[in-house]
Amino acid sequence: MFTITKLSRAIGADANIDLRKLAESKDPAVVAAVREAVQTHFVLRFRDQHLSADEFVGLASAFGHTKTLKRATAATSAHLSSHPQIKVVSNVSIDGRPIGDGGSSENYWHTDGTYLPQPVELTFLYGRESPKANPPKTFFMNLSDVHDRLPRYLTSYLSELSCIHYSKYNFAPEYAEQIAALPEGADRRHIGPSFPLVRRNPHSGRPSLYLPRQRQCLIEGLTSEESEKLSDLLWTYVEAYNDTWGDVIGVNDLFVFDNGYTLHRREAFDTSERRVLWHIATEGEPPIPYGDGVLASGPRRSPGRSGNGERA
Repeated sequence: MFTITKLSRAIGADANIDLRKLAESKDPAVVAAVREAVQTHFVLRFRDQHLSADEFVGLASAFGHTKTLKRATAATSAHLSSHPQIKVVSNVSIDGRPIGDGGSSENYWHTDGTYLPQPVELTFLYGRESPKANPPKTFFMNLSDVHDRLPRYLTSYLSELSCIHYSKYNFAPEYAEQIAALPEGADRRHIGPSFPLVRRNPHSGRPSLYLPRQRQCLIEGLTSEESEKLSDLLWTYVEAYNDTWGDVIGVNDLFVFDNGYTLHRREAFDTSERRVLWHIATEGEPPIPYGDGVLASGPRRSPGRSGNGERA
């Protein structure tokens, strides 16, 4: 049907398939094969693709219900008025008006759309313009692999915890009234869906970290200070992990990746250079806890703390 070439040990593969034909046919067997490849390799790169906006939307919709992750300020940006499903990711402005969301500064490690009650499953990124000088690479990280490298005492502790996924820049419509009721400048970290810090991958059965985009998140059963310390600890392990893969998303390159079990980041680039991507996401399912999924009542002790409050 098509061939797959691994790009690194932990994540990423090239696939040689004409996505325009798949967008037209939506062949269930091919869609299932591509989905299985994404589940196995987490990121697929398809080079030299030639899709119209209609075809890009048709391709993504073959994999599930599509969602746009335009920021709340999207009303001030142009995007593609003819295709509201497509978010334009770009640093370009015309007559002072951004043509989409984004900029040229570094976009740090994150997962898309975790602030939604039905979080994002797949992200489709299609390269339309790329800087000619020093184009930035987009890197990807396998969070199941990161979890496997954590100390055992920590993975056992994490498996019983859930975290509130709030957003600084966007929020799900389900929380609009709660957000609007807050006084200006109020802490909004308690508003958002609660998801397990360690989720089960139903495809492989493996545990995987599931981290909110905002580091100063609240972890249920812990104080704000304890939440921030644990979050900082987890991000220390993430930043120390170096078995990542990344490359430039060039013109006509299309990347598809699974947000449930990966992080991605993009390098900074020269602000005078033009970069334009089309972005579509598909809706996923709420994460399955890797543990028993039942949180005990009452506050939880931090790892390394004995019952008398002293550090073990």
